[in-house]
Amino acid sequence: MLNNISEGLARRLRQRSRRADGTVQKRNRISRILVDSLDLMLGRGTMQADERSFEFGEYFSNGGPIHASVKLRSSAISAVPLLVEERKAGVWEQAEPSHDLVRLLSRPNPHWTLAELLRATETYLLLWGAAYWGIERSPDNGAMELWPLRPDRVRVMPDRQRYLKGFLNENAQSTDGDIAYLPDEMVWFKHFNPKDEFTGASSITPIKDVADMAREAHSFNRNFFVNSATPGDLAITIDQTPDEDTANDLLNRWEDRFKSVRNAHRPVLLGKGMDIKKTGLSHRDMEFISTLKWSVEEVARVFGVPKAFLADLTEATFANINAEERFFWRNTIIPELKLFADELNRSLVPLFGSPETLRVAFDISTIDALRESETQRVERVVSLVGAGILTVDEARAGEGLKPL
Repeated sequence: MLNNISEGLARRLRQRSRRADGTVQKRNRISRILVDSLDLMLGRGTMQADERSFEFGEYFSNGGPIHASVKLRSSAISAVPLLVEERKAGVWEQAEPSHDLVRLLSRPNPHWTLAELLRATETYLLLWGAAYWGIERSPDNGAMELWPLRPDRVRVMPDRQRYLKGFLNENAQSTDGDIAYLPDEMVWFKHFNPKDEFTGASSITPIKDVADMAREAHSFNRNFFVNSATPGDLAITIDQTPDEDTANDLLNRWEDRFKSVRNAHRPVLLGKGMDIKKTGLSHRDMEFISTLKWSVEEVARVFGVPKAFLADLTEATFANINAEERFFWRNTIIPELKLFADELNRSLVPLFGSPETLRVAFDISTIDALRESETQRVERVVSLVGAGILTVDEARAGEGLKPL
């Protein structure tokens, strides 16, 4: 059975290599029977980190600092223009709008824009440590399409000889159920995981406990005020030991009188021989505000986002805000853009031409926060030319311009 599966995959690859016109409908679909056979013989492949926990997506919905950090980074990524460039006469020039790759990236599929696709990709990367674009063929005209896949549903299938067998998209929104992709039919982004090269490193993992603690602190605070700001950690003592019915009656009457906001600040009347003592810690004792601030700092540190960008303006000035914005772009966003571009040049560009003459690149010259440093860089180049260290043609080549 295993030999038959391997031969079938090899035959599909040979057939595809002979079809250069790219008109095969759903060319990346292995039959359901073959998927089941792969599962039976070879297992289901490697999992995402932390069992590809669905809960990681919940942190985006329920954690304020995490939500803000992910949204900030994904918005920044999607705001930088993605260019397709062709190498002509030794110089990289922007490709024409009619180029197939330009057209694909400008409209990845009939329902998604490139900005939406990039936002989703960065969001998936931060939450699960990996992101996937399934490469599809449109059923009507054979045009190529790019579709984002939920990382917690995608399994990587390693291979001992070829390193990578393919991918399985489980429980896909399709009547086909699980959908299989061959290696060259997937754009696979990932943050390096030192524990497993086939899974990504989620940014949620190192701050999971911190986020849980902050969420529980918010819940505690909400319940505190819902109960009319009357603490529940009280000990009520009386001179005599009450029977069970008396104790239950006292507790029920206490809740009826003080529970909920509408009963706030109602006076308490104690009977003879009764006393109240607080057994828990106050908000001051628990350093409630400090705990929440610390959780924001941890999230900002892990996501590479300045605290001021998460509305922590306690130490903000105009000068350090500008410096932090440059730091954010240089040390967080630009390296991420490099990761995106490298993967697209590795996985997607070869489907449209040779990487020697075709590439994609993000135009970081449009980033306002870096324009000051860009000015300084130009001044440095001008100084080098003026000092005779660089020729004019060498300086122009460094800018991607043709020689004079």
